[in-house]
Amino acid sequence: MDDLTVGRYDGARVELFLVNWSDPTQHLLLNVREIGEVARVGGQFRAELRSLAHRLSQPQGRVYTRRCDAVLGDARCGVDLALWRAEGAVVSVADRSHVVVSGLEAFDGGFFERGRISFAGGVHADVETVAKRADGRAELTLWLPLEEELAPGAAFEITAGCDKSYATCKARFENHLNFRGFPHVPGADFAYSYADGERVHDGGPIFP
Repeated sequence: MDDLTVGRYDGARVELFLVNWSDPTQHLLLNVREIGEVARVGGQFRAELRSLAHRLSQPQGRVYTRRCDAVLGDARCGVDLALWRAEGAVVSVADRSHVVVSGLEAFDGGFFERGRISFAGGVHADVETVAKRADGRAELTLWLPLEEELAPGAAFEITAGCDKSYATCKARFENHLNFRGFPHVPGADFAYSYADGERVHDGGPIFP
């Protein structure tokens, strides 16, 4: 279960064989699948088996969007995440999705939203929102409930998040020259608009 929690079996290959039990060297490969979505309930897990054909439905190549399509800190992004981390400790635990922590007093509330938090023991979680309290401590809301119980005092390391916008890339990370989106591409509202008599169509720029 611990290996499933940290994702070590995500996308694992599953092979189904027909085997002669009296001579295991005599076997025939019947099917090949990959582990997809894994559900964990009551100390047990249920794994979805996907055919290799499911890869054909995965997006290929790049998509023209206004937001960045790189993963924060990867080779295409280029940001050194070692410079965007902080450490702290758990103060209290409301439930497995809401944790109050200390150590983030020097950062604004949105700095670690959409970030990643790692607790001692190898438990990881994605951060949805961060609410700063009057005493300077921060209440974290996690995207998914933690698989394990946390105790006050547990140490953690948290990495800054990114909303994939050009403004955040420039203002927070100063990485706008390496931005992997297309912030100036006209949106769908323009693409589906029609010509009217109010504009001058002289081949000039669309936007001033």
